[in-house]
Amino acid sequence: VPPVPTLEELKIAKKARIDAETSAAIASGFDYAVDGVTYHFSYDAFDQQNFADTANVCLMKQSGMPGLPDSVTWNAYTPDGDMVRLTFDASGFLALYAGGAMKHKNGTMQRGGERKAAVEAAATAEEVEAA
Repeated sequence: VPPVPTLEELKIAKKARIDAETSAAIASGFDYAVDGVTYHFSYDAFDQQNFADTANVCLMKQSGMPGLPDSVTWNAYTPDGDMVRLTFDASGFLALYAGGAMKHKNGTMQRGGERKAAVEAAATAEEVEAA
């Protein structure tokens, strides 16, 4: 007969699963509307770095630094799954970054944190599993 895990062991395992699910949800990308069309944007680790780097370029452009491009072209996916290339000026890209990428990542992390708090507060195995 395998040993029955303690409540603490169940909590540790569940919090690890929540962390993995949170990371996977962030990396799965987000939807964001551009000109009335909702597109899907990738947000794996590579894309997260590209978003951050491009946002920095846009901020430098807005501050008047010379020699930077007037626009950035970004891959997005239509509701049918077709890849399209969208062009943004600096303020448009920063809106995508703040209202799309950061909102997605921060909201997903907040939900993960709330689930982990529920695990911590759980008094039974059933409550751990339900979190």
